[in-house]
Amino acid sequence: MEAEDLQEDLTCSICLDYFEDPVSIECGHNFCRGCLHRSWAPGGGSFPCPECRQPSPLAALRPNWALARLTERMRLRRQGRVPPSQCDRHREALRLFCEDDQRPVCLVCRESREHQAHTMTPIDEAFYSYREKLLKAQCSLKDKMKKAIYFQDMEVKNATEWKEKMKNQRVRFSAEFAKLHRFLEEEEKLFLQSLSEEEEELKKKQNENTLKLHQKITSLKQLISEVREKSESPTLELLQNPKDVLTRSDSQDVNYSPEILTMKTVCQIPMMKEMLKRFQVAVSVVEDTAHPKLVFSQDFQ
Repeated sequence: MEAEDLQEDLTCSICLDYFEDPVSIECGHNFCRGCLHRSWAPGGGSFPCPECRQPSPLAALRPNWALARLTERMRLRRQGRVPPSQCDRHREALRLFCEDDQRPVCLVCRESREHQAHTMTPIDEAFYSYREKLLKAQCSLKDKMKKAIYFQDMEVKNATEWKEKMKNQRVRFSAEFAKLHRFLEEEEKLFLQSLSEEEEELKKKQNENTLKLHQKITSLKQLISEVREKSESPTLELLQNPKDVLTRSDSQDVNYSPEILTMKTVCQIPMMKEMLKRFQVAVSVVEDTAHPKLVFSQDFQ
């Protein structure tokens, strides 16, 4: 009881807590310096004592060192371990719950300036109310977790199906390009075969033309030799039917037009390039999509 009475004497009547920097006013009452500053009216004149309402000038404030030392000793003595059910500031039972500060408080805390405007609830009511809310929150979180797990399973399933589709699509791509490779190889063989046949035909024609020209040159050489011999013969021998030689000379025709060689077998390289370009575009488009389609298979089947 003496300790309780001493604690009451060492408690500020404004904040209901131990004195902090206690000061005495003209009427003899003691308060925390900060509590007095907060309760002063604007203007800086005299103010009424919070307990007896007697006016006291600001100049009458005097530090109470003895009360400060005694309060500090009492505070240190009471700083022992406080039971969880008691207020660590006032050593009172925690009977209320402050909705604003979200913590249990005692009856003394409720009367302090700190909590005067706060909403208070009996601690039992607050316990059952918040326990019910926490249980509902727990159920809600479990439902959300189930939903998250379901979506996670769906993602795993979708990823597995997507990988399988990509695997199948690669097989289809390989098959389609294998067809294209075989097609190109066959086309190459056909083009080369056609080119070889054309080359043989051209060589044959060139040989025939060369033979004809060789025969014509040989005939002309013989005729030139004969004309020269005739022209160098004596008079009587030269006049032995000279018209025959001249007629044969005039009848020689060397009108020959060289044949312009043209390539009949032409490989449609632009067409091949365009086809390959279409394949490359189709592949790039399919690889950029989540669910690829073999967009080019219909064009070349």
